[in-house]
Amino acid sequence: MPDYSPTAPHVLEDPASAYRELRATCPVHIHQGMEGPLYTLSRSDDILSVLMDPSTWSNVQGPGITRSVSVGDVQRDDPPEHTHRRRFLRDPFLPSAVNATEQHVRSLAVDIADELAPRRGCELHTDYALALPVASFCSLLGVDIEDRDQFSRWADDMVAGMAYPERGAEGRRGINAFARTQIEHRRELAVAGEALPDGFLSYVATAEYANGAPMDLKEACNTVSQFLVAGHETTTSLITNLVWRLLEVPERWERVVADPSLIESAVEESLRFDPPVLGLCRTNNTQVVIDDVEVPADSKVMVLYASPNRDPALFDSPDEFRLDRPVQDTKRHLSFSWGIHYCLGAGLARLTARVGVETLVSRFPTMRLAGVAQRIEAPFLWGRAVLPVAWE
Repeated sequence: MPDYSPTAPHVLEDPASAYRELRATCPVHIHQGMEGPLYTLSRSDDILSVLMDPSTWSNVQGPGITRSVSVGDVQRDDPPEHTHRRRFLRDPFLPSAVNATEQHVRSLAVDIADELAPRRGCELHTDYALALPVASFCSLLGVDIEDRDQFSRWADDMVAGMAYPERGAEGRRGINAFARTQIEHRRELAVAGEALPDGFLSYVATAEYANGAPMDLKEACNTVSQFLVAGHETTTSLITNLVWRLLEVPERWERVVADPSLIESAVEESLRFDPPVLGLCRTNNTQVVIDDVEVPADSKVMVLYASPNRDPALFDSPDEFRLDRPVQDTKRHLSFSWGIHYCLGAGLARLTARVGVETLVSRFPTMRLAGVAQRIEAPFLWGRAVLPVAWE
């Protein structure tokens, strides 16, 4: 088998090359270095067969390589619980609701850019690409929190916990304690007949979930925790990855400065070329055979969303970042998963990234790289933890 592990240094540095080798030589890879054998799928047909068969492939033991159960996390639900919870949560993410947030997201982006402008440079990950989704997330929740960095630390720890369990516990405790306080306060206001703050937290705290009652407190806290990670970590990486690729070849940046209408295409090409989520795990309820490899029941199986995105059978010149790729063709990528677990917040992530980059292009047309970009730590995510930039 190829020398492959999701946490190997050469894979962390260049996952696309590792996935190319897996597709060509070992479409069902078995790695023995985790809690148990980790099976990794890299070919499109195999990946889609998993994503489209929730009766065989379960999410209950979590999306990471370690096994974890968390009641209330839509990413760890199977039908029928998943169907019910997703229906309960969908309203803030319907296209009409997402489109209605554009002006507010743009206002947040402009405010952050105004603060940065006199500095002639910044570390784009922390100062902008992280600040914008976190501010948007706080607004969506309906909380006014000054220490936005705390949200980021909680999310970073929870994401790292997918591969390094000891890292995730502290982050989950922190966000759950915050969510519990906020939800209990809103429920007290509701009982007293007082007005509730606008936002998602009030909805989760008080809306009817089952049998005429609101969601169980533990479930509600875990729901907020999951949305913290899904709501800003991946959007931050989408923004940093896109700006990194545009500035990596200055002509690309100059092209979108001259024609900002290309930014929508650039967002989709970034999702295809540099997906913020490289892959997640499922667990099979029964023994299966994939490409002549027997996968015992209850195995952790990693489906690499990023691998089909670079498959020459699916995309022309897949290893080229191209601004002229037709949007509808590019949207065939699997970066938001597929099937019943297709990312609920995909529309909001796209809008936030598009508005964020439009604001940068408008305010900082002379932006350039000012140092070496560095990868984020989490092995199953792909983004820039450090992205130094400057402008005239």
